Amino acid sequence: MGAWRKGKGAVEKWVTDGYFTTTDIFNAADIDRYAAEVDSAWFAETPVAGMTISDIVLDDQPFPRMEHAELLALPLEQHLQAKEISNWRIGEFHLFNEAGKTIFDNPAVARICSAIFDRPAYPHFSLTFSKGSKQLLHQDTCVFHTWPMNALIGVWAALEDIQPDSGPLVYYPGSHREPLFHEFDNYPQTQRRTSSPEQSDLYQEYVESVAAKYERKEFLAKKGEVLFWHRMLVHGGSRFVAPNTTRKSFVIHYMPEGGNVGHRVVGPFNW
Repeated sequence: MGAWRKGKGAVEKWVTDGYFTTTDIFNAADIDRYAAEVDSAWFAETPVAGMTISDIVLDDQPFPRMEHAELLALPLEQHLQAKEISNWRIGEFHLFNEAGKTIFDNPAVARICSAIFDRPAYPHFSLTFSKGSKQLLHQDTCVFHTWPMNALIGVWAALEDIQPDSGPLVYYPGSHREPLFHEFDNYPQTQRRTSSPEQSDLYQEYVESVAAKYERKEFLAKKGEVLFWHRMLVHGGSRFVAPNTTRKSFVIHYMPEGGNVGHRVVGPFNW
């Protein structure tokens, strides 16, 4: 927790820029172990019940979510091609992988997030990436239903050194101070997950216009480096991902008890 202990600098950076980074949270052996197992779901001998892989491309057709059993049942050539061309990710992989669970349950991260919230924080949701995501710019407030609105902290951990051509995380310091998109005026009910297609398009225009006001930064992290970000910080994945590159990373979202109010939200849902 060295970067956190170096005084009020991290707190000031959080308030001013909406993020801070540190390098000595996770055990290096835990990072190496999980990095070696990120791709393991593709080569498992038996399917894992309940596990899905997201954003798979088969014969130019996108599959937003695919059951693990369905993935393993693909013919070998198609299976390998999908792995090569897809910018895939696994949600909640820590539920099925012990190395991921060790990182997910790290007590030092929970202490830092608890200090920011000024009440106990707990990990909710994880995303595991092998490649750059190419995700559109967004704010986490607009993809999670939280209350109070600020009851969310993102934690992004590099499982390897991140290269400029591997689709690094991009973010816009200071953008967290901008207001929520005005059409999401009954948040947490309405945000990107529950908005109409027209609202979603307008939100994307809004968040792009917010980003244009601020400096664009790429997180070219070293292995084990961690970025903590504010729930309103505009961020996404670099749109360029060079072939045969990886960007192995693990993302965890922290909330205080009761902060996740998705169960109160009424559909229909976009995902």
